Amino acid sequence: MQFDNFVTHNIDFYMGKPKSGKTTILGTYPKPLLYISVGNDGGGRVLANIKDIYVKNLRNDFVKKKTTIEQLADILAELRQPNAPKFKTIGIDTLGALQDDYKSYLEYQKGGRALSQQEWGDVSKMMLSIKDNMKRFSEEQGVQFVWLTHTNEMELYETSGLDKEIRIIPDVTIKTGVKYMKDASNIFYCCRKTCIQPDGKKTVKFLVYVGPHPVIDTGTRDMVLASGDFVENFTYDKWQTMIKAGTLDPVKLAQFEQSENKNSEEVNDD
Repeated sequence: MQFDNFVTHNIDFYMGKPKSGKTTILGTYPKPLLYISVGNDGGGRVLANIKDIYVKNLRNDFVKKKTTIEQLADILAELRQPNAPKFKTIGIDTLGALQDDYKSYLEYQKGGRALSQQEWGDVSKMMLSIKDNMKRFSEEQGVQFVWLTHTNEMELYETSGLDKEIRIIPDVTIKTGVKYMKDASNIFYCCRKTCIQPDGKKTVKFLVYVGPHPVIDTGTRDMVLASGDFVENFTYDKWQTMIKAGTLDPVKLAQFEQSENKNSEEVNDD
């Protein structure tokens, strides 16, 4: 019997609210790095002075009928050429902006009218098409992709289907989000935590949740984890160190109890 090599893609998926540290973490990934800005929410400014990071800004061009999804497909086709520049990491910021831009394009084509259910299906098809394109590119070129997106909170049925719960989900349609999460190697949740110190002062910690979470569809294929935890000041190198060690390096989020008669100060989600 002839055995084959295991060829796979390498995609890390970071989701979180604005200013939760997603783009900063992207900047720690292997260089040279291509940062593809879709929504232009300003997050890319943190990468401006980092060596060997190259920026490509995408804009919907309704006149020429080039959406950001189509522009991204053109970039990947160009990078497949023999003499094209080679990157170790390609970051997409954000997936939600890709979807919103294509939705805006269809609305523009309709004179501003809202999309029908069938047209929302067209948006989903385009999002899944570019997803598969990035997945194939990662496999073919050995490139690490990093997907960034914002989050929504939505009432959904839990996996068992027995009850509803509030879940934190990617800022794309549910069907599209599920397909993107399925193909991600690792899914991380980024957040800021405001912590109250014993002296009453407030400090901010930038945290990333790694591994299974009860209300966020996070997880990893690089480590076997029965439960997840928060890691402070997350970086690519710190993640690789934890993979080699086979264990997380969680942060202790201790609560401060002011007195016996008062409730303890909780760690607040910013």
